[in-house]
Amino acid sequence: MKSHNGHQLNLKGIIPPMVTAFTPDTEELDLDLIRAEAEFQVQSGVQGICVGGSTGEGQGLSEEEIFTLCKTVVDQVAGRVQVIGGVIADSTADAIRKAQAAKEAGVDSIQLTPPHYLWVPTSEGLVQHFMRVGEAVKLPILIYNVIPWVDIDVRVMKTIIEQVPWVLGIKQSGGDMHKVADMLHELHHLVPITTGIDDLLYPTFCLGVDGAISCLTAVFPKETLELYRKTLAGDHRGAKAIHDRLLPVWRAIEGPKMPYMAKVAMAMLGRPAGVARSPIMPPTPEEKERLRQRLMEAGFKIVGEP
Repeated sequence: MKSHNGHQLNLKGIIPPMVTAFTPDTEELDLDLIRAEAEFQVQSGVQGICVGGSTGEGQGLSEEEIFTLCKTVVDQVAGRVQVIGGVIADSTADAIRKAQAAKEAGVDSIQLTPPHYLWVPTSEGLVQHFMRVGEAVKLPILIYNVIPWVDIDVRVMKTIIEQVPWVLGIKQSGGDMHKVADMLHELHHLVPITTGIDDLLYPTFCLGVDGAISCLTAVFPKETLELYRKTLAGDHRGAKAIHDRLLPVWRAIEGPKMPYMAKVAMAMLGRPAGVARSPIMPPTPEEKERLRQRLMEAGFKIVGEP
């Protein structure tokens, strides 16, 4: 397995991409709720926490907010689990600034998307993008392969892994189960591979991914950790039962309001998570009720009101 300067990425298990709590009045970081949620995740037994990803609305965070968010979580977990700093940026220069802010806050590694503006970078551009960020921060990089129009294929991903020493892992997301299979077949001997496909956690675990970093793991860390462990233990009946329990809930969370719906679900479960930032709109009463019904049908107790 690839390493660089003694560093490797450990992506085994459940590493929830934490939601980022914002205050209802100003949409600023709610540090008290962020600390409480980080502690909940640690107490749930997860293997790490990712901050500032898609679930955490990282695309809209400033460098200062990335530093504050990462520092708050790093301080709260106090070395009990690894912390991955999410960087979603439109340019290499912006990615470097944000990755440096995460490093200064004390994260262990960086989860980095390709630039996600409308024009697709060439393979050479992607190589230099990840190279420049890696050289700037000298931290392990987990490539977050999620941008629909910059969908890194297996050939280009192999080139990046071979040429960029700091790229030490892949998070295959974007709903492409076929690409998970291809990445595992061609690249898993080189780097660890984790999944970000919420409704396909169980089958991707069966295929042999190292773990999961997905919205569903952030809302339900204990249940998805149990799903992961049952699959590894060969208890496919038990794993499939958890999959069947969570899938209808995910269908009520997914969509354009996903970060907000995740926070509403968490609030219903007794974990206040603030609001999502505009222009993500709050759910309608009908959407809230559908989510409530799905949670109750899945056997969850509703203890809070968002």
